Amino acid sequence: MIFVSTLSEAERQALLDLTRHAVGRVAGRAWMVVWSADKTSVTEIATRLHCKNKTVRKWLRRYQAAGLQGLDDQPRAGRPTRRTPGLEQAVFTQINQPPWTFGYLFAIWTVGTLCQHLITRCRQQVSPWLTRQLLHKLRYRFRRPKVAPRGVDPDRDAIHQQIGRKIAQAAPGTAILIEDETDIRLFPLLRQMWMQQGQQVELPAPLTNQKRTIFGALEIFTGEVFYRCFPRQRTAEMIAFLEALCAHYAGRPILLIVDHASIHKSRALQQWHLAHPELDLVFLPKFGGHRDNPIEKLWWHLKGYALANRCCRSMEELITAVTRYLDALTPEQIFQLVA
Repeated sequence: MIFVSTLSEAERQALLDLTRHAVGRVAGRAWMVVWSADKTSVTEIATRLHCKNKTVRKWLRRYQAAGLQGLDDQPRAGRPTRRTPGLEQAVFTQINQPPWTFGYLFAIWTVGTLCQHLITRCRQQVSPWLTRQLLHKLRYRFRRPKVAPRGVDPDRDAIHQQIGRKIAQAAPGTAILIEDETDIRLFPLLRQMWMQQGQQVELPAPLTNQKRTIFGALEIFTGEVFYRCFPRQRTAEMIAFLEALCAHYAGRPILLIVDHASIHKSRALQQWHLAHPELDLVFLPKFGGHRDNPIEKLWWHLKGYALANRCCRSMEELITAVTRYLDALTPEQIFQLVA
């Protein structure tokens, strides 16, 4: 029968510290030594730790030979890793080039196609699992891209400063709003959702994909959203919306910030604007409507929260859903969405 020799107070304390702070396997080995020093049999220790007798004897002998260091795992050889700096550089170089530059017919890289490309073209022995791990290490994620403007307004900063001065110099009682439009369609917006494995949810498509346009203006200090729904998005509808906006804020000057959409700059709207001096139109920088207009975030949330995967039988039902969503928003919620 094997027993560890009597432990000193310092040795016992070091082993007890190891049981509290070491990883599970090393902590269990420390308990083997402590219990053995208390004259507990090898069979009893193996029963307590749910292991074999030979395992207990192995670690007691290692402790007698090397002390605390003998309880640690010894380094193992294992298979050499294929994750080399050269492989990482190859993955980084290839993933940043579109597949068609190499003559492929597909338009985007997947783990499988990238792995096959690295094997056949770059002579790199790599598995799909390792390819995915390298992509994650290089901080790549498989996500949906977004459309960006081709240019940036060179006067963007100056325009922002001008808008800031306009807001600061506005007369007391001025309604300061920012306006935008969005289209809603009867065809459901498809988004990810929970469904049972192997049973894909089917959303019935409408017979006709009808469309309506929501014109909306957000008052930047109160969080109030004024909106109207129109069948189309033309200058006539824009003028009708502005007339409804002026009627809503009757008796108050209005500072309205808009983007450079053609319906905001048409000749008919300019003529209408001349007859309504209470309305001051200010334009955002070019090419930056989605980036500089906070009401865009409200439209994103509307479509992802209230309209996603929603099958409406009629346009009236869809408009009712939009109305209920917009009317239920509080100013605090709106500020959180558009911040």
